[in-house]
This record gives sequence, C-alpha cells and structure tokens, in this order.
Amino acid sequence: MIRFCSSSLAIALAFPVTVAISQEVETPAGAVEFVGLHHWTIQMIQDSMRVHAPGKPLGQCARVLRALGFASAQSLGWTSTDGRSSTLVLLVEPQDSALVRYRSLPTQKGAMLPIWRDGYRILSDHFAAYQSGTQDFGIHATRDTTIEQLILQSRPGDSAEVRVFWDFLERNRNPQSADLAERTLLEDASVDNRRLAASILGAQRGRVRAWYALVKGLRDPDERVAAAAEMGLISLLTGTQSRIDWRPAVADLRAVLDGTNVLALRTTLLVLTKTRVDPKLARALIRDNGGLVLDLLASHSPEHRDAAHAFLIRLAGKDLGPSPDNWRTWLREVHARAI
Repeated sequence: MIRFCSSSLAIALAFPVTVAISQEVETPAGAVEFVGLHHWTIQMIQDSMRVHAPGKPLGQCARVLRALGFASAQSLGWTSTDGRSSTLVLLVEPQDSALVRYRSLPTQKGAMLPIWRDGYRILSDHFAAYQSGTQDFGIHATRDTTIEQLILQSRPGDSAEVRVFWDFLERNRNPQSADLAERTLLEDASVDNRRLAASILGAQRGRVRAWYALVKGLRDPDERVAAAAEMGLISLLTGTQSRIDWRPAVADLRAVLDGTNVLALRTTLLVLTKTRVDPKLARALIRDNGGLVLDLLASHSPEHRDAAHAFLIRLAGKDLGPSPDNWRTWLREVHARAI
C-alpha cells in the first residue's frame, strides 16, 4: 500500500486536539458519521478528500484515509427506522497504528481439496450463495424452517446453490473436517482454502475450538478471509449459546477490540456478550480509556451503540448508563485495581 503524508496529516500528528469521539456531518449523499476520531477532525478529512479524491462522496473516504496512514478505516451503510440513510466510518488514527495487529500471512501452500469440490464451485461461481450459505447456516442447522424459507424465497436466483452449500457444510460437520478446517484457516496460504475453512468452522456448533479459530481468522491480513471468519461467527451465534471460556483467545480478542478489524467489531461484541464472557477479563480485553468500544457507545448507529452497551454491562455487572465518561471512569478503576 502506498502511503503519503498530506498537510492535514502533518498537522494532526504535530498538534493533537481533543474532539468528540463520534462526529457526524450531513452530505448530499446522506449523513456520514466518524467513530474513532481523536486527533483528526471531519474538516481535515474533507480537505484530504478534495485533494486526493476530488468529487468522491465523503462516505467513500476509507481508502483515502488508509493511504494517508490510518491504521484501519472502513465504512458501512445503514438506514434508520425513519428511512434516513447514513454511512458509518470506523477508523484507527495514524498515531495508534500499533493497536492494529494482523496475523502473519500463512506460508504453507495448500492445493485444492477434492472433498471440498462443491464448496469451491459455489465460492467461485455463486458468491452471493456462498455468503448467504455461510452466515445463515446457523438458521438452517437450528431448523428454523420459517426463517430458512424466507431466506431462500428472497434469493430466487440462487436458492438452489444456497441449499447445495448447506449440504456441503452438513457433510463437514464432524471432528475430522473441523480439525482440517482449523489447520487450513490458520496455516494455508490459499485464500479460497481459508475462506471455505471459515465457512466449515461456522458449521461446527458445540465446538469451542471453532470459536477460537474464527476469532483468530478475524485478524487474517486478507479482508476476504476476515469477512468469511465473521460470517462463520454469525452462523455460530444463531440460537441458544453456551458459556465460553475466552481466556485462550484473549490476545486475538484484544487485537480486534483495539481496531484490527473494525468491520467485525460489532460482531465480536455480540459474540462475547451472548457467550457470557467472564467479567474478570475486562482489564485484559479493553484499554483503560475504552478505545473503540467506548467510541461506539456514542455512535448514532443503534446496532453498534447497543452492542457496545450490552458488552460493557456484561463486564461490569451493572448498567452505568449511556455516558462514555461513566464507563471510562469504571475502566480506569478496573485497571488500577489490577496494578
């Protein structure tokens, strides 16, 4: 990735300023909200867009920000209940680059696996069916036939391929396939192999190691694999969850919560909350200033704000309200008690 320094970047690094942790601006394309700004301002980002991407909507700034040295920057669209379109830009500023910690790229080159033939075909020729088949497999596995039929009816053009992929995942719901998928996701240099491995792990309901491997997958340096790992976790989240001991995965979780994969941050918070993460891990999981977790607490996106709030309540065992300041004080106390 080519990195270059603009005058705005130089100013941000030389003269830190205190700004709101969530900022929003109205644009012709709808509202754009930034979560994670501490030294930069919206005006500085707008100035950078005029120089490096003239004419592009502000909501499409993520690529420019990454080129300017932002350790992570991704945008996603959402629509409010009143039909208002918004773009949420989640980011980690340049001075916090050390917080973004991807796994090393696997180097063990693996060939296509004959037993995964059907999976390769769907991934290659029917990608939308692969996506739906991966993240919606939990609905199929829990036999929620009503929602399953709604999913298939919403995809008249590729519902047959979704069923084929579900059948493929069903055939791989066994310890031997799960072991192979874990090794492949973490060690195989083939992107397609890792993506299919993540899908297979998302079908391993009741296997704690599958959760651990998929969380590691969120830190994959290839965004396509990281997205597949998130879809696998979404599949596992469907239905009733057992409590999980997350101590073996603390390093991976901390990296994600710090901003290594900002798009998967909300899913990670849901995973930890619904699997009843041990409150004793609060200090190990979150920095004393709260980082992006508290930034999300001030977001205008209800889904992200609620996920952050529920996660914090789980860790604290009580609700300190919507104010990030109250939670920041609590976190500092948690860190101080551990010294």
